[in-house]
Amino acid sequence: MEQLPIILCLGTLGFVVAFGYISVRAIEKQMRDGAHRKSSLSRDGIEDRLRRGATDVG
Repeated sequence: MEQLPIILCLGTLGFVVAFGYISVRAIEKQMRDGAHRKSSLSRDGIEDRLRRGATDVG
């Protein structure tokens, strides 16, 4: 019974580290592939959206 908190703590820590690693790898893959959308708050992001919107209408 004394080892149960240690096992739970290490299991939780391992899960968080694995989830973080998988998340970072997915983000890096999206950035490499160019499949991610830029934020509409950034200057180049809003310009890209406006450019796409202008070509969709015309």
